Amino acid sequence: LRSRLLSLSAHARVVPAAPAAAAYDAQALLARLRQLPGVAGAAPYLEIEALAVHVPEMLPMTLRGIDPAAESQVTDMAPLLRGGSLADLRPGSNALIMGVSLAEQLGVGVGDRVTVMVPVAAAGDAPAARLREFVIRGLFEAGLQDHDSTLALAQLSDVAGLLPPAAATPALRLRFDDALAAPGMAPAIRQV
Repeated sequence: LRSRLLSLSAHARVVPAAPAAAAYDAQALLARLRQLPGVAGAAPYLEIEALAVHVPEMLPMTLRGIDPAAESQVTDMAPLLRGGSLADLRPGSNALIMGVSLAEQLGVGVGDRVTVMVPVAAAGDAPAARLREFVIRGLFEAGLQDHDSTLALAQLSDVAGLLPPAAATPALRLRFDDALAAPGMAPAIRQV
């Protein structure tokens, strides 16, 4: 159970504070964090709440933008895949890898299209929605309802394109040599 819980979860997250986000260099910080003793890997991500639409269904989901090349440093996705590959998540591909329960609820499978709707604040803070069509390139099954029924993965830049520039700053996820050491690593991470 512990390995399934941690398969899609990083041991820690580093999120830039709002005022510092403009001057934040994610790649430089990733390089420094990877040098810390006890850090096994680091990868950028964006995570937003969205709606997945495949008529007649509309379901809430968590859309996580990842860098497929770095993702294996922080998660163990490969054994969970039931079709497709993280390599299918190329910039501009608008490809998704979706939890099997979410796909079943939407009535979709590999090769089908879903519309992703993301609420944003438009001019004058009026509510608006950004829409984009994605193609399902793969499914995963973690055996955990929280992941399988709510999570979809896409390429980091494809997710960033759904957000206003000020909200498209990636955060970082970390994996440690020892997951139980995560709380003790906080002071060293704050110094980076």
